Amino acid sequence: MKNSTQKMMMAQSQMANPTTVWLLFLFLGWSYGSLGKVGLQILFYLTLGGLGIWTFIRLFTLSSSIKSYNKGVAQRHGLTAEQMVQLNIL
Repeated sequence: MKNSTQKMMMAQSQMANPTTVWLLFLFLGWSYGSLGKVGLQILFYLTLGGLGIWTFIRLFTLSSSIKSYNKGVAQRHGLTAEQMVQLNIL
């Protein structure tokens, strides 16, 4: 039990907070960097958010990207489906 609790705590500490990611995106345009894709974030800035098109698309895909990132973190830590449900990932 203690080992599974430790795994859940470690995974939760590395997961992206959706509120923080959304605020960073809305005010600074920073979303890919928060999800471990710094190179893509630099490209996003260099193209000015794809001249706005990429930014508009990101508004609709950001929530699923955060959920996918968090699910990947949970899988790397070896969490079960039940534990992922407890952390509100699935």
